This record gives sequence, structure tokens and C-alpha cells, in this order.
Amino acid sequence: MPISTNSPNSTHDLAFLSQILKQFLNAKGKSALNGVSKTDIEGVRVFRDPYGSPKQPLLYQSGIIIMLQGTKRLYVDNREIEYKKGDYIVFGVPLPAQCAATLDDDDCILGLVIDIPASLLVELSQWRDDKAKNSPAPTFTVSQQSLDENITDATRRLLKALNQGNVAKALGAGFIREIVYYILNGPAGHVLCGLTDNGHYARVAQALRTIHDEYASILNVDSLAASVNMSVSGFHRAFRDVVLDSPVQYIKKFRLSKARELIALGYRVGDAAEAVGYNSLSQFSREFKRYYQFTPIQDRQSSN
Repeated sequence: MPISTNSPNSTHDLAFLSQILKQFLNAKGKSALNGVSKTDIEGVRVFRDPYGSPKQPLLYQSGIIIMLQGTKRLYVDNREIEYKKGDYIVFGVPLPAQCAATLDDDDCILGLVIDIPASLLVELSQWRDDKAKNSPAPTFTVSQQSLDENITDATRRLLKALNQGNVAKALGAGFIREIVYYILNGPAGHVLCGLTDNGHYARVAQALRTIHDEYASILNVDSLAASVNMSVSGFHRAFRDVVLDSPVQYIKKFRLSKARELIALGYRVGDAAEAVGYNSLSQFSREFKRYYQFTPIQDRQSSN
């Protein structure tokens, strides 16, 4: 069920934003970056991919992704969500999914990742306009939209600040604040503001935070449901609505994603498996290969 993007932003604006970001990467000696890099603004990272990639498992974190070049396609359950240059995509909660990336006519895939502090979300949610406040309650945790003039202008200021270290440190948080405010008052705002109320969406998000904090321990679905004051059946339904997956499958995918991160950091396969809560190395290896289509050993060898 493909979800197409809306009207693209000005080609001139996007080219200018890309140019500023490339200047930043050049100044940092990262013009050939293939991956993600931190910036002087806390919670803001830049990404660059010169090759693209076929569909593969990926754990998306909560926050905002702004695409300046290239196209990515997100596959979760029976949904396909395309987000390309001129788009932004918002994740209310972390989401294990499949992702494919293509350069299209660009020289690389390029963009920004912006984390959203919980305190900022709560503060800004109280100042949503009437139209935003009356938007439907969220179910699925993802929304893809086109950049509008306000978000584009704020992104331009944020990118220019990256090229001026003191400006980034002094004013960067203000530019993030501006971007989050306009997103909250736009068509994707419901994905974020729903986290601040006491509905099923927010309760599932609370349970997900428990999973992320305690993934290495024994996680019981009945206990997770009880911790957010929901029946087990109601929790299952709401959980699947939010992330399009069952609690058990989400926990498994999250653990495998964390284990892969540890393997990339140099952990031995058995140590990584144990660190994320697996008692059986053979079970871990089977589930890892089923999810990633290669073994943990092969993944470790490719990281070296």
C-alpha cells in the first residue's frame, strides 16, 4: 500500500540547503561520509550515503528526518512509505522496519536527523493552534509530509548555524524548537502530540520506553499491559495499531537490532547475544539470520 509524497518543495531551496550541508561536511573533513555524523547542536545529526542500499532491516529512532537529496522507502507490515528530497518524516516511537535507499539523480543521499526532547514536546504541545488540536488521534506512529515554507526557513537557519560553531551552540536549540513547533502545528503533529496525552497511543509509547530500557531482561507482555493500565487484549490491539507488529515480535526485532550494534562495536557474537537477553546462542543465531538474511559471524566479519 504505497504512500506517495505531497507536492515537492522549491528545487532552488532544496539545492541551497544541500549546498550548505555539503559545506559543513567539507569543513569537518567528512565530504566522503558514508553514514551518520553528530554536529555541534545536541540532538542533530547529518547523514550521507553515496551508494544507496537494497531493502534491509533497520531500527528507526523516534524523531524527525529531513530529506535533502535522494529517496528512501520504508516497509512495515503491508505499508510502503516513500520519503524523498523535499520531504520530512516523523516517528513518534522507535520502529523496526525495512528500508531501501536510492540516489535517483543526486550525487548522494543527504539529510538531517533531529531528536525531540520530551520536555520540549510537552511544552510546545500546549501552544498548538485550534486546527492542530482538533486533528484526529494518532494510531500508526509514522507520518511523511512535504516541507513547507516555515520548516524550510528554520532548517536553513539550522544548517547555516552548523557552519558557525558558536552560533550552533548558542542558537541551535532555538532552531530545533522552531522546527518542532511548526511540525506540531502541521499535518504530522498528531504523531507527536499524541505522546503527551493519556490515550492508547501514549500508553503504548510508555510500554515501548520500558522495552527500550529493559530489553536485556525478561519482558512479559502481561506485565507490560498492566504497567500501562490496559487489558492484555486491548494492549495487543493498540500496540499493533501503533507499530504494525505484535509486542513479542517488536521485542525480538529490537533485541536483534541492539545486538547488531554491539557486534559492530567489536563484541563477540556470544557476548552480544547475552547482552540483549538471549540465553541460547543457537536461537540467537537462527533468529538473527532469519531477520537479516546473514549470520552474526558474517556480520562481524563484514564490520572488520
